[in-house]
Amino acid sequence: MKLKSFALTLLTASIATVAVNQAAQAASLSVVADYLDNPRNMDFDKDGNIYLTLSGKGGDGNDGRCIASPSAQYIPLCAGPNGGVIKIAKDGTKTDIFSNLTSIALVPSGEQAAGPADFKFDDKGNAYLLTGLAGDPSKRDTVLKSPDLGKLYKVDLNSGSLTSLADFAAYETANNADGTDYISNPYAFTIKGDTAYVVDGGGNTVYSVGLDGSGIKNVAGFPLKQIDPSKLETPTLPEGVVDPTGGAPLPPGYTQAPNGLPVSNQAIPTGITVAPDGSLTVSEYTYFPYPEKEARIHSVNPDDLSIKTIYDGFTQLTGVAYDPEGNLYALQHINQSEWKAIQQGGEITGDISGSIIKIAKDGTRETIWDGEGLEAASGLFYNDGALYTSNRARLVAGERGGQLIKIDLKATKKVPEPSAGAGLLAIATLSATAAIGKRKRQQKVGEELLAKVETL
Repeated sequence: MKLKSFALTLLTASIATVAVNQAAQAASLSVVADYLDNPRNMDFDKDGNIYLTLSGKGGDGNDGRCIASPSAQYIPLCAGPNGGVIKIAKDGTKTDIFSNLTSIALVPSGEQAAGPADFKFDDKGNAYLLTGLAGDPSKRDTVLKSPDLGKLYKVDLNSGSLTSLADFAAYETANNADGTDYISNPYAFTIKGDTAYVVDGGGNTVYSVGLDGSGIKNVAGFPLKQIDPSKLETPTLPEGVVDPTGGAPLPPGYTQAPNGLPVSNQAIPTGITVAPDGSLTVSEYTYFPYPEKEARIHSVNPDDLSIKTIYDGFTQLTGVAYDPEGNLYALQHINQSEWKAIQQGGEITGDISGSIIKIAKDGTRETIWDGEGLEAASGLFYNDGALYTSNRARLVAGERGGQLIKIDLKATKKVPEPSAGAGLLAIATLSATAAIGKRKRQQKVGEELLAKVETL
């Protein structure tokens, strides 16, 4: 995926927290497409075909096209030509629209790719493609040699040509709109009239872009969420580690937890949609250590991009959508802090179940889907009585790889919110020996690749 998050540079043994569904759910989840590499956002054309972006699985790093990941410091992000867009017909037939767009991902796992990030149609049937970056934008053209990343394009579906409408990576390099560290990762967009509204999960910003070729019209940074670092739950440091930063100065906007781990306080916007009143609704992922119940939903004025928080109390949101009745649906990527469930590099060490929360017009919340096959999902879209999301959106094709799934709202049963006393079912200490060995191997591979890049 990867949204900007300051993750561990350390190797730790994780504790997995296992939660319980409070009620049985109807069997309404179905797989639309599977064996996908880092599936992301999508749209429907007028005939009901789905256009789904695949961020790909990156490269092997042998050509030196690698940069340091902002979310997994010892595992490089390396480029490869395997990002794409697929068309999924109503009968399930898949057709490649693009198959060789740039992808960057962690090596060797291919996890947390950035590349093709979102695809949308306007009300005239014109198509648009957004590409992500997930790293230092100043190295896009030089080190990655991938100038197609970090942009919004108009797409000619007949010829396959792409016309650039906005370059967010270049804008972040020149302006650093939110005033923190220099990272860009355009992640999702929506269209209202003749304007696209793009959220950048690396730059912590929302952009407005003219679809007539007039370029970026406005940009605004999302507000930081300051939490007392002493109240944050963080991984336990390995024995003997005193300064996990190695003495490096903290980037702008960062604080430190009591054990020394950096905390960014950044918003990380992820999903965006047009609300029934014409405003924009934006979901938030939250920063490392991904504090539970601290993610927000914002309302953005499309005219001046002024931002106000309308809901709080979620965990790692990656998508929002409205139904025709005006109910809002919010997607939780994982129901617990990410570091408890999945390690950088894609090693699953805990429960990666996510959930979908329905927020009625009066603010009442209901969890309508919890786990039961919904795992580390990203992007949420309503169409004809159903919700669609990219399941395991940060993983590559395989036994537990990426999928596009459909949840039929007409068949779902409500899941009661857990009571304050329900708590956690169990806290199980995982065997750390294999996990540590694997992460050491990843670190060694990453260090060798980055050293190779530096000598090129």
